[in-house]
Amino acid sequence: MNNDCQRHETVPPYTRNLAATDQFKWSAEFEVPAIGADILIRINNIGHAKVVGYASQDGYLGVMTVPYSPPAWWVRQNGPASLDSAALAFGAEICPVTSKEKMP
Repeated sequence: MNNDCQRHETVPPYTRNLAATDQFKWSAEFEVPAIGADILIRINNIGHAKVVGYASQDGYLGVMTVPYSPPAWWVRQNGPASLDSAALAFGAEICPVTSKEKMP
């Protein structure tokens, strides 16, 4: 597998075995969120986001996300949150949002 970020239209075959070399690795205990799902990006205080696609990099599977209310530094680096500026987040960096949790 190469180091370039590769987009995926659907969830490709993956494993939670982080030592595997024959499939993309998913680094979370929960299932890969579906497109349209709300998640919380825990790293760098990015906050709540919507899953808009999938991508892989360095052998790991991640989700493409659009933050609802990204921090100012994120907007300076990426521009306004949109499909054109979707951010890649990996399983270990996110957590699912339950329907009981309020979105911003």
